[in-house]
Amino acid sequence: MPELDQERLQSLRQELAKFKRGERVEKRSRTTALGKLFDAITKKIEGYQTESDVISFLYAQFSPHQEQAGSAARRKYVIDELLGYLREINVLSAKKKDSNMISIPLYDIRVVGELTNIIIIHGVYAIMPSDILLPLEKRKLKNFKAPTAYTKMDFNSGIPILKDILSTFTEIFESESDLKDLILVGTGFTDALSIAIYFAVSIGLAEYQQYIDRLEAQSSTYQLLSFYSILLKNCRANRTVATFVSFLLSKQLVKRNGVESLIDLALGLREDEEVDIAKINSIVQVLLTSKPQSMSLIDYYKNIFSQIYGMLVLVNRPLMNTILVEMITVIYKRNKRIIADFLFSDVWENLNPALRKDRDISTDESVVLTNEIDLNNSFNVCLSISRSLNNLDQEIMNEFFQPILLSLWYYANYQRSKQKDYDIVLNLVKNVIILGDSDHFIDLITTNLIDYQMEWKFSDGESNLTFIKYNTKESETSKENKILELFNKIDFYMETFVNLTSKLNDSDIDHTNKVLIATLNKLYSNTALDDTDIPFKKIVYLKLIQSLLETFKSEIEGSPKSLLIFAKTYFNQYFESVKSKSKLDIVKTEDSDDEDEDEVLFDGSEGGDGITSLVPILDIISTLSPSSDSEKEQMESLQITLKTNIKYIPKSIYQVCEDIIGIDTKNTTIKSSSSGFNMETVLKQINDPTPSVRVYALDKLTNYTINSKTEERKQVSTKYTLNLLLSQLKDLEPFVYLNAIKNVVSVLSFDRTFFSYVIELYSTSKKSIDEKLRIGEILTKFISSHGKVLVGSQIKVIINTCIKISRAESKTEKKLADNSDLRMKMSSLSILGTTCHECGYSVIPYITEIADLVHGIITFETSAELKRAAVVIINDIVSSDNGLEIIKDHGEKLQILLDYISENDHDLLVCQLASATLDQIEETFNSRFTILD
Repeated sequence: MPELDQERLQSLRQELAKFKRGERVEKRSRTTALGKLFDAITKKIEGYQTESDVISFLYAQFSPHQEQAGSAARRKYVIDELLGYLREINVLSAKKKDSNMISIPLYDIRVVGELTNIIIIHGVYAIMPSDILLPLEKRKLKNFKAPTAYTKMDFNSGIPILKDILSTFTEIFESESDLKDLILVGTGFTDALSIAIYFAVSIGLAEYQQYIDRLEAQSSTYQLLSFYSILLKNCRANRTVATFVSFLLSKQLVKRNGVESLIDLALGLREDEEVDIAKINSIVQVLLTSKPQSMSLIDYYKNIFSQIYGMLVLVNRPLMNTILVEMITVIYKRNKRIIADFLFSDVWENLNPALRKDRDISTDESVVLTNEIDLNNSFNVCLSISRSLNNLDQEIMNEFFQPILLSLWYYANYQRSKQKDYDIVLNLVKNVIILGDSDHFIDLITTNLIDYQMEWKFSDGESNLTFIKYNTKESETSKENKILELFNKIDFYMETFVNLTSKLNDSDIDHTNKVLIATLNKLYSNTALDDTDIPFKKIVYLKLIQSLLETFKSEIEGSPKSLLIFAKTYFNQYFESVKSKSKLDIVKTEDSDDEDEDEVLFDGSEGGDGITSLVPILDIISTLSPSSDSEKEQMESLQITLKTNIKYIPKSIYQVCEDIIGIDTKNTTIKSSSSGFNMETVLKQINDPTPSVRVYALDKLTNYTINSKTEERKQVSTKYTLNLLLSQLKDLEPFVYLNAIKNVVSVLSFDRTFFSYVIELYSTSKKSIDEKLRIGEILTKFISSHGKVLVGSQIKVIINTCIKISRAESKTEKKLADNSDLRMKMSSLSILGTTCHECGYSVIPYITEIADLVHGIITFETSAELKRAAVVIINDIVSSDNGLEIIKDHGEKLQILLDYISENDHDLLVCQLASATLDQIEETFNSRFTILD
């Protein structure tokens, strides 16, 4: 870089000297009207800083004739001149729409400051009572080196001056100018507001209250709170003014951002991120004691907690949320009902509409109970509160989440079912369990694992956001369909629950044990499970236990003490019950003549309903070896219990109990676990009188078949497993045959070569209609999930079979009269519709037959049920991928038919389905083709 010579250096110094504050500004070239005005002002006020009597000096500057006037008149004249300058600056600095340039240069800001300082010191402080003004020494006027000495004058004589100042400053603050931006947050605003406040109190005219409102509208709640707080401290001696300022202060709290501004101000958040939590008590005290006189206490609390609610919705503000939750905690400890009634209740009613006291008794499903925004906001509030509470705040956690934990659980499952991000919801549930009453909350979820018979349900709107509406479907669905629907949910909800347990396990393995024991207690100790309306809960708990044991086997084996204690406790209760019943039987039969009858071993038929379903637990225990003294003690205690009561052990668990008794407790080495699969045991369990045990055996057989390696699957073939599962379709217990359906679908998914075999059973076997209908359900489920991978021969078989059954052709009808049954026709049409929807182009070779079948049913059938099913097939085709192309050769004929029946059919549902299908056709057409003008 070249060096500067002395001449060049001196030139630069002279140029830079021009920018020194206060030096030779008047000598710079000024061409704009605003610039010329500032030059003129500078010339008029220059030198006032050194004068002891500023008013007299400026009066001489503004009035060159030096006319004699009283001090009050001179002061008013000077202040009016200065206010006139401000008004001119305000006009010339008006903002321009097409420009973001600031019209007041940096070197003229000093002039503005000097003008306002003179007005404030000699026009406000010289007149107003000092107890309602901010102490002058605490104001930042020293930055402009302005003299603060002034001569006090009589208030009444100065009222005209104060009115002019108030009017001019209010006019400036209500304008849109660069001058307003300069003085709004600095000198001028608080002074004008102080004048309006004092006039409102002392003079009492309504116009000054209007001035207050006008000025407040130009400022922020934060600034007003700051000003009123300082002013209140300064004017406490003047009770009238202090009361009025307190009123103004309380009004700020009920503004939209009043509470947030109070927090910002009290904790200094705008200046420092460090928070003094001790000050939160002061904030709470202000909130609880600052109700405006014009509001009722209920309205005030609603307002305050509505603001808090709104801030908690913003989850990405961790500092503010921490403060808010601490405030909630403080208030809760003072008065629980305030928090419950004015904060928690809003969340409760949004997430659990059944809690609403004023809810509409209408059951119209179109009525939205909680819209998308309210649901999302309430969930965010839950997140914010849960993230900022610790285990010391368990009472708050328990009260807040008790009414809505199940709603959150169902919400997580709904989000997962819609393939949305449900992990955040599940994490919230996990946090609630960890921070709250873990045992109670785990018990609550396990008791209500599936949303059963709820008055409301989650749904998705057009924006794909979730909301809550009435569940009208629940009241219209038959009991058997409800059971079917619930059964279909079991595995899904269990998977979510296992995911939840994994999260709990990651936090503390003790929670895994709590989950397992809670579920075991539900299965074996809850008499409510005998409720005939919901007997499927046994299967739910058994399957859940199985999943937990499989997923967390290593954890349980590593810490099996709780499992051993449970088993011992349960066996003690069981054997005591059996012995008591045996004694009663002896009393009843002591007079019989059957004394020579041989003794029969206990077969578990009495009271064995629960004990035999303990097999999964006993299987795990039988593979354990104690690894600590406490485990050894518990294992030996269990062995003693089993040995002592061996004659009361049911045959179905006798072998596994012997295995437990045979464990060498003196050898602390953990033995390796084996697969434990035994076909003989499975067959015994399938014939067990307890439905839950039967289902457990079916699941175990299925899992063994589809998961074992080839060399390990020699005990049973896939076809054997399939036939064994199909044989359970005739079981009278719906939970057995429903589980059999799901397992058959799993086996078909594992080996699709058996698909045609199942179709044959469906159409030509001598099985009962009920069994065939259940096979039809298997086919529907399998095609729904695997239709796109079926080969041509398989599609041909299923379509031809469905068409034959639907038509009930003479040969088929003679051979199998069952196929003429309406239920079989309905079943086959349902399968056919699913096939058309899932298999796409593969159904084109058969579309003519399908279209003829549908046309014939709609035209000639008298059964409304069959007509509905036929219309649904058209909808299935049209709504599928490339549906219009598939049906194109028959589309016009079917559309004409749909047009006719939508207006003329005697069955209302047929008409509605036809109209909906026509809408689907139009929607699909519009989405795939561009209509050219």
